[in-house]
Amino acid sequence: MSKLIKTISFVILLIIITVVGLFVTAIEDQPLIEANSGEQVNQAESVKKLMQQLSDSVKNRNNKQNINVSQDQLNSLVGFAQRAHGKINGRVFINSNSTIILASYQLPKNPVGEYLNIDILLLPGPGINVSHVKFGPINVPGSLALDSLVYLANWYTNSNIASQFVKQVESVAMTEQQIQLSVLPLDQFLRELNDVKQGVGGSSDEEMRLRTAYYLKQLSLLDVGDKPSPQSLAKYIGPVFSWAKNRSNYDTAPKENEAAILALAIYAGHHRFANLIGDVQPQKGKVALPRVRPTLKSRADLNQHFIFSAAIKILSEQGLSIAIGEFKELMDRSDDGSGYSFVDLAADFAGVEFAIAATNPSGASSVQNILAGISDENAFFPNITGLPEGLSKTDFTRIFTKVDSPEYLEMVQSIKQRIAVLPIHR
Repeated sequence: MSKLIKTISFVILLIIITVVGLFVTAIEDQPLIEANSGEQVNQAESVKKLMQQLSDSVKNRNNKQNINVSQDQLNSLVGFAQRAHGKINGRVFINSNSTIILASYQLPKNPVGEYLNIDILLLPGPGINVSHVKFGPINVPGSLALDSLVYLANWYTNSNIASQFVKQVESVAMTEQQIQLSVLPLDQFLRELNDVKQGVGGSSDEEMRLRTAYYLKQLSLLDVGDKPSPQSLAKYIGPVFSWAKNRSNYDTAPKENEAAILALAIYAGHHRFANLIGDVQPQKGKVALPRVRPTLKSRADLNQHFIFSAAIKILSEQGLSIAIGEFKELMDRSDDGSGYSFVDLAADFAGVEFAIAATNPSGASSVQNILAGISDENAFFPNITGLPEGLSKTDFTRIFTKVDSPEYLEMVQSIKQRIAVLPIHR
């Protein structure tokens, strides 16, 4: 028995050494690709067509269909990923014979190297055909890489959803700068996706679920929610932070504030945020929400930008919240969009900073003291006077050239200054 244990231990140690050795070998000193995210997201409005295709695919779930994805759309999404997490660089190249995906990830400082470089080659044909995946100089056969990724995704989700996804793609065709996916009927796949355990990307924190359920129930009992005219979000924030203050001590204030914000996002934003937290609705089968959606600066859209960004900040990284808001505005520059709005962007930024201030251990109690019982938006939402909005792509380019230009960054800095002087941040 002792000999068996020693043998198993040796094999495990050998596997660990091999994996570490391969990882170290894959790390390189220079990035494989360097891309300007500001230029990549300049085609963000093209992603609206892709979003519409995906929406139509869901509606047409009982039939086979084709989904077209352009090189601009994919590179815009890569640029979005880079803006959400600055250590990522990538670019996609599509021609009639293949699709090349190049990516570089900047690692923390270490004596081995700075970059993990990835090179993926996709080929047209039946199903998803991965020719190879290279990690630095290490070449992994495409079938092995795909099977490993599917296995890990299935394991992580405790389902076979990744296997089902791969089977959904009947064939892949490629032309210059475009991929066409021929997809089998999605109905069964979508049903199985709906059954995947909530643990994927969601919160398994039972304590947080219970806290959020408490605040959501209290919100559902507020008289202001029954009023027939739109009410300021401040009239909901004041009571919810009063409850948070009464339930908190110095150590628990950040967690109470987190739950209060998530409850606000579910009640005053959209009930589907509850899917990321768990069973929190006060009445089974019934959604708690106000009679009329709340507003900020008398606008319902600013309420949603603000509270969605605050909730996404709590459920993810700060960079993702900001990148989502910015990318949405860039998509809105299309002919059928509402135009790029620095007002909306200010609401996104304000929501992120609101969540940061409310959940910072050193300031959570102070935020409660400021917000408890308030009805004034000016404590947490910035002045939006003079901020440009409704900009078409032509207008945006004429005034700001592109994302990250000096003119654009000056406007972003102006928004940040307006937020910094708010009472909850002082």
